[in-house]
Amino acid sequence: MSTDIGRGESPNVNTRRVIAIVAGVLIFVALVSFGFRALFGDRIGQTYTVHRPFPAPAVIAGEREERLLLEAKQRGDLNGGHGRMPIGAAMKSIAAKGTGAFDPVGAAP
Repeated sequence: MSTDIGRGESPNVNTRRVIAIVAGVLIFVALVSFGFRALFGDRIGQTYTVHRPFPAPAVIAGEREERLLLEAKQRGDLNGGHGRMPIGAAMKSIAAKGTGAFDPVGAAP
């Protein structure tokens, strides 16, 4: 067995190329960091933030009654209120059209 295994570098490695790659990476990192400084200069070194508290949750008087009125209106609309087609009839008419149910109604303007 040879005692040279794992020692030193291969003579095929070009030292100048390795140094150039390392220097390129360092230059890239420096350019990125100075680019961040140029873009976010107003935020670098900032040691405070403006505290804006969230508003307290509001309690609406009569919220339950308002919800019940809204649900009643929606239920009426689904059952054909305000001159609308009841939801059951609308679904039956769509189902009756079969595969062409969602085809365009007319030509585009």
